[in-house]
Amino acid sequence: MLNFLKSRLFFLLVVLVLSGYMAWEGCYRWYGPFELPLWSIGAAALLAGSCCGMQLMRRLKKQVLPTPASLWLLLLLSIVVDGSCNLYAFQTPWQLHLSVLMTMACFCLVWALLRVWSLLFWLTFLLLELIQYGAFLQYGSRINSLVVAETLEASMEEILIYLTPMNGCLLVGGILASLACCWVLYRILRKQKSPALLNAACLFGGLSLLFALLVPPNRQVQDFYWPAAEMPVLWESVSEALTINQATINQVENLPSPTEQPSEILSLKGGEGVVLIVHVGESIRADRMSINGYVRNTTPWLKEQKNLINFPVCISSACDTCQAQIAILTDGRRDIYEKNPELMPKTGSVLDLFEANGFDIYSFFGRRCAQKLKYDRVVRILTRRSVKRYNAPGSPWTSVPQMKEVLEAQEQGQNLVFFINNEGSHTPFYHYNRENPPFAPASSDFHNPAAQAKEVNNAYDSTIHYTDEFVRRVAELLKGRPFVYVYVSDHGEYLGHDGIWGRAGLGESHLSYHATDGCKVGMFVLASPEFYELHPHFDAALQQMRANSTKTVAHEHIFHTLLGLFKLKTPHYNAELDLTQPQVQPYTGSMP
Repeated sequence: MLNFLKSRLFFLLVVLVLSGYMAWEGCYRWYGPFELPLWSIGAAALLAGSCCGMQLMRRLKKQVLPTPASLWLLLLLSIVVDGSCNLYAFQTPWQLHLSVLMTMACFCLVWALLRVWSLLFWLTFLLLELIQYGAFLQYGSRINSLVVAETLEASMEEILIYLTPMNGCLLVGGILASLACCWVLYRILRKQKSPALLNAACLFGGLSLLFALLVPPNRQVQDFYWPAAEMPVLWESVSEALTINQATINQVENLPSPTEQPSEILSLKGGEGVVLIVHVGESIRADRMSINGYVRNTTPWLKEQKNLINFPVCISSACDTCQAQIAILTDGRRDIYEKNPELMPKTGSVLDLFEANGFDIYSFFGRRCAQKLKYDRVVRILTRRSVKRYNAPGSPWTSVPQMKEVLEAQEQGQNLVFFINNEGSHTPFYHYNRENPPFAPASSDFHNPAAQAKEVNNAYDSTIHYTDEFVRRVAELLKGRPFVYVYVSDHGEYLGHDGIWGRAGLGESHLSYHATDGCKVGMFVLASPEFYELHPHFDAALQQMRANSTKTVAHEHIFHTLLGLFKLKTPHYNAELDLTQPQVQPYTGSMP
């Protein structure tokens, strides 16, 4: 009897009985009779392969399966690993036994193929899963292509906001836990033969698929087969993020310049000293601006401007800065995910046209963060006609003295374009007077934002107040000159809105970006009295723009509105997307 209890047969009987009972209780009685899905063939194939392998090893008088002691220890380790690293191990009544069997199969298979080198694989995989577990509990986000893309494009400032002392301790703990699991796995499998491990991998993998047959097809999810199903998900997330990043770069690099076609500004002759400011803001939601009815006075200066033309409903093209900039500065109407040739950009940056018609272009960005993967390359192409590019060290406010420097160095009467894209309200919500925040208590601690929602939201609102002050300083700098300030934010932000924290949380939400109010972004136009008086066309165009401000607009209108505002004649112009025209068509794409 003792020999039987220590045998492989007893181990297999225990696994079969317990797994079968759990499957019956959790699936058949829970949801009713099962249907045979296609992967029944896979279960049969693995079990047949395991039987053939064991029969072959028996004839060769070799080890058929790992020793009973190693099997019990492997089962225990798999339960610990599955319960601590698999997000959905306990979410459904049948989940755990399926994924534990698959975990045992994966441990055996990878060790049989790579032996001790498999520890490097498991160390990396388990650490990523533990990081994902912590990120999901805090921010509601798993590792997906959006998270990977955001991480690849993140500046050091953005990364550090998540490296709180608590997260640092959790990271160290995750590394130590992963190392401990790998050490235990090494102790269990180091003496086991590869053929025996392959037999065990086929056996446990086949059993996992066999018991999964009890799960109704409409209840099947890939997490049943963790970690086997998780490995390609991680790979696809990285691959998709890199593919999309490269596709975005290729998209803008291959656009012909609009200056290849003849163009002419009919409203100016040159020498007027006009300043056009095109400000692509960061992460400002329309519903958090007091000019749109927000209960807090986040935009006190703008609210008092009589010449302000505000667009309360402006739809962002994408939750990605690069995609948004392409839609704003080119004739593109949607982001790359739309895959509709009619809506994709066909020509390059509108800034090229202004440079070709006598304007000097100067670009002002936030802190230099050396993002070489996508953002830096895309924005450099879109602003390639710039005379000079500036970065604002420490605070976007420092770009105001840089603008003053440009104005003082220019010959009187030179027409200028100031293109601005700085941090604004982007994570980590640092840019406001933190010694005396407009809305207190304010905090940018992202260890657990849901637990300190008030402080984080106060910080976000304070950054919008900061942007209001930034616009005021620029307007004061240009006082007495004919200028027009066109502001539009690239995308919104989620701080508990729609149950989401951070844009990467969209990957786990049932909502798409354009199904949330996060896609409604701030947009306004402000012109000086001198600009109104400079030419009758400007006054008429701005008045018509005010009449159109109640319509639903989008990024797709900016390119053509800038052309129409200056009466810049080009074959790329579309009057139906020009907000200075009475026949302009409102945005008709996806929206909440």
